[in-house]
Amino acid sequence: MSNGERVDRRWLVYSTVKDRVLCFSCKFFKGDGVDCQLDTNGYNDWYNLGKKLRQHDTCEGHIESMSKWNELERHLKKKETIDKAMQEQIKKEKEYWKQVLVRIVSLIKTLAKNNLAFRGDNEKIGEANDGNFLSFIEMIVEFDLVMQDHLRSFKDQDIHHHYLSPKIQNELISLLAHHVREKIVEKIQEGKYFSVLLDCTSDISREEQMSLIIRSMDYLRTPKVEEYFLGFLKVEETTGLGLFDELKNLLEKLNLDIDDIRGQGYDNGANMKGKK
Repeated sequence: MSNGERVDRRWLVYSTVKDRVLCFSCKFFKGDGVDCQLDTNGYNDWYNLGKKLRQHDTCEGHIESMSKWNELERHLKKKETIDKAMQEQIKKEKEYWKQVLVRIVSLIKTLAKNNLAFRGDNEKIGEANDGNFLSFIEMIVEFDLVMQDHLRSFKDQDIHHHYLSPKIQNELISLLAHHVREKIVEKIQEGKYFSVLLDCTSDISREEQMSLIIRSMDYLRTPKVEEYFLGFLKVEETTGLGLFDELKNLLEKLNLDIDDIRGQGYDNGANMKGKK
């Protein structure tokens, strides 16, 4: 100030692009119908700037916007913003779906681990022949409050997404399989060298499929040979070259070096071809 006093105008900001000063509080918190040059185009009459700032500091619109700004800061510090209730509801919803998915994923892992079929002749929960997945969901509901509430909300149409459909089952199986495959590949990479075993057979649609099994050393525990099933491949050609190309492409996708193979085996039906 002209008398040497220092005044903290924290609302005053400078735009390097426009080469003008603006009022932060009025820019974001001014009321309707309030017209102020410092919140729109800004001000760059540097000779009369002091006078302009003093006038702005005492105008009613600026005082009102500063009050709103200070009130918002107080609420933010206390975490009491206007959307606090909404944020609490979102947090509650996230926790609810987390608990539901934990149970569904656990069931899917159990069925897959024990090689049990997921679906039956009927895909409606609570009806006969609805398969292992829905039958176990019904059993869990008898003892678990989370799934009781989930099934009740679904039947009362309070929710439209229940995550019990065959499509969701397949998506979760695919995600879990991808995760498990990544962990297996990490173990194989740690052991570096590995052997491959290919087995070709026709599925129910008479399409040729090739299963891939890899053997490698597990050095994390007592060194021992481990076998890992990495999935089925649809095979267009069952010739030696065709099978090799399929194997090579898959190993490249898994970031496994084909030069690290130290053994191979191939089984087509009852006949073994190739050597380990």
